[in-house]
Amino acid sequence: MKNNSHAIPEVSYTPVDVFIALILTVPAIFSLLHARIVKTIGYLIFAFGSISPEIYEKITFQEIPHSVKLLLKIQLVLHSIFGQFFDFYDLVWWDKLLHFLGSASIAFFFYHALSVDSKFWKAEKRSIFNAFLLANFAGVLWEIAEFIADELFHLNAQPSLHDTMLDLIFNLIGAYFASKLLLKSKTGSFISKKRVLKN
Repeated sequence: MKNNSHAIPEVSYTPVDVFIALILTVPAIFSLLHARIVKTIGYLIFAFGSISPEIYEKITFQEIPHSVKLLLKIQLVLHSIFGQFFDFYDLVWWDKLLHFLGSASIAFFFYHALSVDSKFWKAEKRSIFNAFLLANFAGVLWEIAEFIADELFHLNAQPSLHDTMLDLIFNLIGAYFASKLLLKSKTGSFISKKRVLKN
């Protein structure tokens, strides 16, 4: 279990961070020029997401490894730029790949967020297990958001029950894969000897 001193971390942006933030604004600009307001708002949300890890660090007095933050930002690029803007979501496997990678990335983030003290909570003893649960919860929230978007704006984000269930399954697999990698890095084994992920 790690600990920190509740000192406000120094937030710095690498050239890669700045590049990602800039390119995530490109689809928003194009959509705005074509008067696609709903899409513009969506793209702006994901552009804002590129700086949200640093905002999180400032609020919680935690420092998330840059590799984890970069992983989350790459997910935004894969979704917003490639998936939405370049229509990679027309490829059936692209959506499932991003659900797998996205859930794994979120699990890594929650592990690091829970395994150290913050301004608001103490480090969790079961940080891997809780990260697995929270990553799946995030996946469920995503599907709820898609459902609401479909109801309000008819985006067809959930074309069928079959598609939604596969999304949830790949979320589960991605979170499980990440939790196993974390367990391996902590204990040297993919299997918890106590049958409960406590590290």
